[in-house]
Amino acid sequence: MDSKESGRNPEFLCMGFQKCGTTTLFEILRQHKDIALCRDVKEPMYYRVEGLWFFGRKWYYKKRYYGHIAKDDPRRCGEVNAGLTFTGCAKKICHDFSSDTKLIFMMRNPVDRAYSSYKYFLARGFLPKGTVEMDQQYGHAEAFDRYVHSVLDHKEQENKIMKQRLKYLVFSQSRYYTCIQEYLGHFPKENLHFVFFEEFVRDEKTACQDLFDFIGIEEDEKLDYTIRANEGNERAVSSRAAKNLQILKGFHYGFYEFVVLPYWLSGAYRTFKNYYDRKREEYLVPDLDKSVILPKTRKYLEAYFADEVRGIEKLSGRSLADIWYPVHEQPAKEKAGCRPEDAA
Repeated sequence: MDSKESGRNPEFLCMGFQKCGTTTLFEILRQHKDIALCRDVKEPMYYRVEGLWFFGRKWYYKKRYYGHIAKDDPRRCGEVNAGLTFTGCAKKICHDFSSDTKLIFMMRNPVDRAYSSYKYFLARGFLPKGTVEMDQQYGHAEAFDRYVHSVLDHKEQENKIMKQRLKYLVFSQSRYYTCIQEYLGHFPKENLHFVFFEEFVRDEKTACQDLFDFIGIEEDEKLDYTIRANEGNERAVSSRAAKNLQILKGFHYGFYEFVVLPYWLSGAYRTFKNYYDRKREEYLVPDLDKSVILPKTRKYLEAYFADEVRGIEKLSGRSLADIWYPVHEQPAKEKAGCRPEDAA
């Protein structure tokens, strides 16, 4: 296909948040006959990694991610990317995308998201070595409580959360209202759609039908709504293993997404991928710690995220009390093979 006739800017962006069901939504959307998603990867790194901007916009929508989609393709072109609320993304996206672009935000109880994120990133080297070792000694619930206080009880560290979002993903990705506000100056409120995780896992079909109405397509009766993706029920065998896995994952991103090694040196990429997969099996084991968040930790974080929740209630025009509080009295319905606290 001639490159001049291909390449599309996404017409909708599902922008997060992490550990709120975006991977499962991606797997559902990619089945839809009227939706076209990016090539090869779920989450393009173009807007998440500043160094990639020098490639230019054409590299993003024409050469790397959306060049396989013809200009006259009638399908809705979209991106599902839980990292588009990281530092700096909003400013760049507001500059590059039309204000007609549809924005979708997936959210869950911010305390549950923080705990799920803690366990997920604990196994993947994103948390300090001392935190990983503390978790191995005390277990998830107690170690999470200690980690929370180690950050939020110190004002100088707490003030860095939204400036260094990658370092503090456990907290920054639960600051929903603060992140969404960064887009409101460019995208009208009616172009924003909210999907609440607890409702999504209870009835994916209804949640997706509302989403299809929002982006302007019909329901596809052939969709499989039983998919569960990126549950993250794993833990690293040691703090060193977690850090090694983070480094290997960085190399994998580089070879697969940035250098696009499989397209021009497939043999070398397969060799690395086999090594990467072996190391994942070596470094990660099933997570047998099913401890729930401590009541004192929940209460502390509910107070910390209270203004964020009120902001989302005002923005969405609905009360979230029946969805998010109190979780222990109104839990999301669990489905076979998927704990609501672990799904992504």
